[in-house]
Formats: sequence, structure tokens, C-alpha cells
Amino acid sequence: MKKTFLILAIFMLIGVASVSAQHSDDARAAIGVVNQLFTEMAAANPAGIVALHTPTSDLAAVFKRDGKSRYQSFNGEAFSKMFTDKTKTMREEMYDPKVEVHGDWAMVWGRYVFFNDDKLSHCGINQFNLVRIEGTWKIANGASTIDPNDCTEKEKAMKPDPKKWPVKE
Repeated sequence: MKKTFLILAIFMLIGVASVSAQHSDDARAAIGVVNQLFTEMAAANPAGIVALHTPTSDLAAVFKRDGKSRYQSFNGEAFSKMFTDKTKTMREEMYDPKVEVHGDWAMVWGRYVFFNDDKLSHCGINQFNLVRIEGTWKIANGASTIDPNDCTEKEKAMKPDPKKWPVKE
């Protein structure tokens, strides 16, 4: 009896470890898609941005300026067209992303900083819902706050991460 219980316990631990490893891999993959979105934005590559979204993706933004909020919604295609100017570099970084995964759905969210070239433009919160379609994570929808006055002291001191953004020659 003790031997049977020990064998069952070992199999359960192996199963839990396997599920935990898969969850970690899925979380890294989901965050990787969001980071790839930021890379495509910085490269001013609309086709790369669109490729990361589902065909019906929707992105919501709450802009705050002069104490007033304005809401705007973009599909992936319209959003991608905001990143076509190769004369400047727009860098966005979620510096401490959180992720939840449940099967073929993942949510990535957290605070971010946004730089125009190397100058801090604004800060806020991003939230992305991703779905796994035929083994590939895609951005189904997302929402962001955009507020130049919402940067914490820590964020105001930040610079673009040189490991993520190589210096241009």
C-alpha cells in the first residue's frame, strides 16, 4: 500500500511539474509576442505589427491630456499605420509585465514607458489578451492608458533599455 501511494505521489508530482513548465513556456511566449509588437513598432514595420494580431483585433486607448480623457479604438491595421515614420524611433517597454495563462488564452499587462527617440513621452498601463491559434499566440485585443503626466518618479528616470534597443550607428 505504501509503495502504491509513493508511486502515485511521484506520478502526480511529475504531472504538476509538467503542467507548471508548460504554463511557464506559454507565459514566456505570450510576453514574447507583446515584446515583438514593441520591436515592430520601433522598426516602423506595419506589416510586422499586423502579423502579430488576429484579423479582428481591437485596441482601445484612453488618452489623458489637460485633465480630459478621450477614448479611441483601433483595429490592428489602423494601429499599425501609426508606426510608419522611419525618421524617429518610438520605443515602448513594459518593464515588469504580469501574465495569466489559461489554456489557449493569455493576458499580459503592466506599466509601461514610451520614448520618442530617447526622450520620455508618456507612461501608463497596457493590457493585452492573446489567443493561441493553430499553435501561435496572437493579440486578440488590448487596452492602454496614455498620459504624459502619469509617469512615476522611477519611470521619469528611466531610459530605453540598451539590451532591447541597440544603439543606432
